[in-house]
Amino acid sequence: MADYQTIVIGSGAGGLSAALTLAKQGISVLLLEAMPAFGGYLNPFRRGAYTFDTGLHYLGQLGKGEYFWRLLDKLGIADSLNFVELDPDGFDRYIFPDFEFALCKGKERYKERLVKEFPREEAGVNKYFDVLDKMLKAMSASTSGKGGTLGMLGFLMRHPVMLKYGRATYQDLLDNVTKDKRLQAVLAAHSGTYGLPPARASAIIALAVLDSYLKGAYYPKGGSGAFRDAFLNPLKKHGAQTRKRARVVRIDKKGQEFLVETEPGEQYTAQVVISNVDPVLTLGQLVNPEVMPPKTMEKVTHLRPSLGAFYAFIGTDLDLPSLGITDANIHHYNDIDMNRLYETGKGLHLQENVPGFLITSPSVKDPEGGHAPQGRHTVELITMVDYESFEKWAHRPSMKRGEDYDNFKNKIGERLIEAAERHIPGLSEHLDHVEFATPLSNEFWVSAVRGGCYGPEQTPDQMGPGRFSSFTSGLEGLFLVGAGTTAGGISPCIASGIQAGGKAAAYLSP
Repeated sequence: MADYQTIVIGSGAGGLSAALTLAKQGISVLLLEAMPAFGGYLNPFRRGAYTFDTGLHYLGQLGKGEYFWRLLDKLGIADSLNFVELDPDGFDRYIFPDFEFALCKGKERYKERLVKEFPREEAGVNKYFDVLDKMLKAMSASTSGKGGTLGMLGFLMRHPVMLKYGRATYQDLLDNVTKDKRLQAVLAAHSGTYGLPPARASAIIALAVLDSYLKGAYYPKGGSGAFRDAFLNPLKKHGAQTRKRARVVRIDKKGQEFLVETEPGEQYTAQVVISNVDPVLTLGQLVNPEVMPPKTMEKVTHLRPSLGAFYAFIGTDLDLPSLGITDANIHHYNDIDMNRLYETGKGLHLQENVPGFLITSPSVKDPEGGHAPQGRHTVELITMVDYESFEKWAHRPSMKRGEDYDNFKNKIGERLIEAAERHIPGLSEHLDHVEFATPLSNEFWVSAVRGGCYGPEQTPDQMGPGRFSSFTSGLEGLFLVGAGTTAGGISPCIASGIQAGGKAAAYLSP
């Protein structure tokens, strides 16, 4: 008899929601986490008096009854969480060389704001929102339609917009609705939330992400740690077992049982395994290849990881609100050509110039959340960056990569802080704490393939069937959750855990 009905590997958003989905039903669960703390990108870290988030900056669709709220309600944790709604008049500030635009709550309000800013492009704006509405309707219908070839043909006949844009890039869509480069820049300015320039991003992911924020933006009170703990506390209440510092090194299947082995040498058996580890690592490295279908293994070899990021985590004694820093995120761009910005976002270039970056302050969003001491603040600066610029140090242990790596990292960090001083004057002279992180940090702390922030990159060929969107692996009883399934981001990952958890429960049923 197996030790557990289910073993969940990895405690990111997908793993936590899958474990909770099953534990609530009385199914025995063991949650294994490689790191010293649970949460993946939901796990904050503390340095002295400051606490920093690593992957949660804001969330959408959290009004009561809206999509993300319904996911949390289904898990039974919606009432245990409190959120701060960010400024509905402009929770994202897009700052370009010669103009600024604010993303606001409400689709019609946003549309009116675009027409006011670009009066000659009213027809293009209307066409853009017509495509958005049709795509959202099609995406909603795709989750409940019949399968098979006939079902797909019927779906496409009812939703011809998917024929045109389902496999298109976001740039294809933008070019079809407007030739105005400034308007295109505004419509693509949320690209950092999915990590691709419009010429490579799937039109579907760009529209879906925008739609989620048009319903408002929110930040959890207490930060990402409070959000994570809202999962961990009921998990323990429902009897789930958890293990930290338990990196999984091998998954095998003998008959109807899985054998899972950890780095410390412990072995556990289960009827079902759910992996929150990237499919490239789960299927390509952890699972015994002899039990995997060749077709699945071939798919894994073709998955391309998303871009990584460079981070500056800062504690400062500056009075940020007096300097004009609000709860709005600042997206700064040195160019209106988003595609060109991503091309220049290489580590070598970043030593001299930072073409685009995000400024966000958890302590301003959530003043009572314990992010910083009274009168002080936390600031996080983020810019997208390639893995290749850091790859020569990847084989060295974390925190011991040598002076040349530290010098390279510090030079980029200094340029990033210097760039941010356009919005936070004097920041470089008020660094109570500063710490830089690179794609190698993501690779180490959350097992991100080549440091990618969003799992497989979200290009047209790697959405839907291009990912593991069925949550199955090809090996009976092994399910997948997280960014490698539906999409990157906290909401899609939590949704993946609920759906995969449901499939696992059905598989366990007699």
